[in-house]
Amino acid sequence: MNNWNDGYFTESTYTYGYYRELNPVYLRFCLLVNGVDTTPPHFSGEESHCELGFGQGVTVNIHAAANAGNYFGTDFNPAHSAHANKLCQASGCGAKLFDDSFEEMLNRADLPKFDSISLHGIWSWISPENQKHIVEFARKFLKPGGILYNSYNCYPGWSPAAPMRELFILYDNYSQHSGKTFNRVEEALKFTEKIISKAGYFQRVPDVKQIFENTKKHNHDYLAHEYFNRDWICMYFNEVAEMFQAAKVDFACTAELIEKLEKYILPADCIEFLNTFENPIMREQVKDYFLNRQFRKDISVRGAVKISPLVKMKRIIETNYVANDINPLPEKFNVGRTQMSLNEKHREKIFEYLAAENFRPKNFQAFNKNNPDITAANLEEILIVLVNTGKISPCQNEDAVQKVEKHCHSLNKYICERAKYSDEVQFLASPVTGGGVALNRFERIFAAAIFDGLNTADEIANYAWNVFSSAGQVLVIQGKPLQTAEENISEFTKGAKTFIENRLPALKTLKIV
Repeated sequence: MNNWNDGYFTESTYTYGYYRELNPVYLRFCLLVNGVDTTPPHFSGEESHCELGFGQGVTVNIHAAANAGNYFGTDFNPAHSAHANKLCQASGCGAKLFDDSFEEMLNRADLPKFDSISLHGIWSWISPENQKHIVEFARKFLKPGGILYNSYNCYPGWSPAAPMRELFILYDNYSQHSGKTFNRVEEALKFTEKIISKAGYFQRVPDVKQIFENTKKHNHDYLAHEYFNRDWICMYFNEVAEMFQAAKVDFACTAELIEKLEKYILPADCIEFLNTFENPIMREQVKDYFLNRQFRKDISVRGAVKISPLVKMKRIIETNYVANDINPLPEKFNVGRTQMSLNEKHREKIFEYLAAENFRPKNFQAFNKNNPDITAANLEEILIVLVNTGKISPCQNEDAVQKVEKHCHSLNKYICERAKYSDEVQFLASPVTGGGVALNRFERIFAAAIFDGLNTADEIANYAWNVFSSAGQVLVIQGKPLQTAEENISEFTKGAKTFIENRLPALKTLKIV
């Protein structure tokens, strides 16, 4: 290894995203929906989880604060690790976050066996040697029954655009450029655009032109980490699955919940054809061709135990759920290639049930008994769609909520304070769901006012205006900066009233503020 970065782009830091797919609560729900036994042992607070390649550490810290147990992780960029540890210190959750390489992490003698190991957007951007280290890490540290989450670029969907990425690297490696991240990316984009407009390959594969146009819209730091690493390995699903099978870790399902309801993502004849395959690896790989998939979110298990469809349905209905906002359910949901329509009467009944007792988390056992016109199978499907679209979330048990509530409060207060001068971290932690919730900068500043004991719209508006005015900032409405304090406070008051009426009730139910 010639450099500590081992070919990974480190001249700028990564983005501050949050990914719900790494939340143990969400992972267990995905497995349950797909008929895998996820019944946790009696809550002990001793569960252990690990994230490999955590970037800026937003996801790992939200989950470490909002899930009971022990969290570990690594990202070999020391700037990322430093930022992640600041978030960890703010929450007081006690996570152990390192700047080890994957090889160093594999050789540590102070790690426990893990209930889950997660890596988001890592696999395709590292060397074959590091991929082997991760497989070995799973073999060595994942408990029997433990969950592995891995997301990565894949074929066949990436096939048309792979030459585009090679042009970026060609220019970056063999031409003179300024060296600054923004300029390197900008110059490579201009170089590639000229070739796309003239080269025969791109004339014959016209979809790449639109892919390139979409690519240009991304933040340059994101593009640098996505496309400018030395290693970029796109694989077929079956190749990745076979590598982890050697570590006794078998593919179970994807983290795209809607894929369990295949009628919404595939034509009937495709589903009929897929059902002729007994081997799950073959079936899944053929499905990738039908979907032209270019990115996968795989959930695998070390020793999965299957449950019957009736037991699965029963457990889905017995799971506690919470609404993520107080708005009525829409008539139609965009799911896969089509839309799912909810019967108006059923829609009103479900929303009324969710809203009861100030949206308190609840399961659907009583609802199922009291509404025989909605079959259990239909209710199961509706709950899957509602979770998939983010209208509701599965919940943790109350013991876990109580154990982590103070960590979430501390982390959320810190993130809201940061919103006064930065828009980097845009997610707060919910002890109820074990996951993160997005708030824009204004909402986080309003939440900061509430953390400081303010309650009325006038108090919150004045608080927000003091934040902006002390930084020399003003609100801009329809392209025009507001000139006076009175004008700014008036607009902040409108926003604060909307926040208090439409956003705050759900945030309180989720125990975010």
